[in-house]
Amino acid sequence: MVLVAVLVTWALLWLLQRFVARRGRDIWRVAGSLIRSTKAALGRNAYVRRWVHEHPDSIRFLTERIDRTHFQGLPLTVLALAFTYVLALFAAIVEDVVTSDPIVAIDHATSQLVAAFRVPEIIPPFVWITDLGQSSVVGVLLAAVALLLWLLNRKYAIVGLLVSGLGAAAFSALSKLAFERPRPTEAALLETSYSFPSGHATAAVAFYGFLGYLLMRFATRCKVRLNLFFWTVGLVLLIGLSRIILGVHYLSDIWAGYLVGALWLIVGISLTEWLTASGKIDWNMPTRRHQKTVAFGLIAITIAGFVAYAATRTLPVPAPAPEAIIHVNHPLDDMLRAQKLASTSSLFGAPEQPLSFAIATPSAQALSGLLSRAGWLPADTPDLKNLLRLARQGLDYTTAPLAPALWNDRVNELAFERPIENPQGKEVVTVRLWQTPFRVGAQQVFVGVARTYNGIRWSVLHTVSPDVDAAAERFIQSLKQSMPPLNLCQRSLTAPMTGSYRMGESFFTRGQLWLLDQGDRIGAAGLCDVQGARQ
Repeated sequence: MVLVAVLVTWALLWLLQRFVARRGRDIWRVAGSLIRSTKAALGRNAYVRRWVHEHPDSIRFLTERIDRTHFQGLPLTVLALAFTYVLALFAAIVEDVVTSDPIVAIDHATSQLVAAFRVPEIIPPFVWITDLGQSSVVGVLLAAVALLLWLLNRKYAIVGLLVSGLGAAAFSALSKLAFERPRPTEAALLETSYSFPSGHATAAVAFYGFLGYLLMRFATRCKVRLNLFFWTVGLVLLIGLSRIILGVHYLSDIWAGYLVGALWLIVGISLTEWLTASGKIDWNMPTRRHQKTVAFGLIAITIAGFVAYAATRTLPVPAPAPEAIIHVNHPLDDMLRAQKLASTSSLFGAPEQPLSFAIATPSAQALSGLLSRAGWLPADTPDLKNLLRLARQGLDYTTAPLAPALWNDRVNELAFERPIENPQGKEVVTVRLWQTPFRVGAQQVFVGVARTYNGIRWSVLHTVSPDVDAAAERFIQSLKQSMPPLNLCQRSLTAPMTGSYRMGESFFTRGQLWLLDQGDRIGAAGLCDVQGARQ
């Protein structure tokens, strides 16, 4: 699924490039015509003409700012506006992360979802991509590009390259120390530095963006420049995406890194354009044959060095985090409410469906065995093959992939389903389960939610019955029949409520939590506070 998302993104970028190549000139002509028409209309307006007559200094200043004949005119104005806008965006994302706005909930949800869909086969190619943003690799490439510019007699362009690359790297390193944001716990690789902002994303924009700018400056044909622009954008996106897929950064880390890199890229380009306007850099200077030979040799050596580095580098794997254990010494429903863990959450961190049940069991294997004996089938993984099968078979696909749910900023570890027949037609009861840090003696506590699917929409999305309590009761009845006697009781977890899922479908519930124990009676007494509980 992750690979499909990457291919779709690349295909959309290619389609955009094709559209700009075919329709860009027409769009530019229309935009120019609109600007000229607007300018002519304003020039004929009596109020505008009087204001122009009364404020000649302001008009002269504005005219100079949009003059396209020199760098201090329109080019510098556009760069200054872009810098201001990007700086405002960076300030906004910093404020969101510091104040734990919904972006933080989205970060954790995205990280969990990516980890759930990540398969070992995609890690090696994305490690190669992420190595392009490694500080040691970028440092060597920056030195190689600087040497190339020196050999090609564009040595003043090195100034902009160093300002963009080194300035961005220093700013990113200082920002990490200032914010001290921990890395995601779902990382596939071990990273020792802080998370915000992403240094790889910063380098992708600041260094590779400036490299793309240099190549476009050397290019003489508009089509070549357009292709170089989109290839640069694609590379920048791939490096940022690799950090998310490998689980070493949150989404906001990448966005902030892009913004930091863009700030220094604008500074580097502005400085280079000013040197060009001052006559320090001549991009049309002919390149001699021996210069081209040396340049191609240096490029070949650099590529070979990167391949050797990426192929021989030993990847550090993060050690598993120590498992937190909380012993249940109060009614479990009270403990869940106290820690705000009574409900699943939406992608934005808002409470969604209350938990349906909690089960004390020796292990995840024992729980899976219990559900299997009760007729529950483990759901298939949501890969492309299984999604296509779901589109063909609908509810007849009895082990169809289930959309992940979030609880405690985590995607469910287990998912099971059980088809049922009734007069209204075929339905599928589903349960999603999470392992918790709670313990009852030696037993682990799993929590879960139950839902009933009663149809298919858009070929691959299930429609959900609003009565989640009925789904939970079907789940309990199936366990009763498979493993009598079963120690269980009910507690009030939330007030009766209605709500909706992320796709807009509604649900209602009485807010009751079923407590079950797969072990002996002693365990049940610890998990289920019998006083006031309904047996």
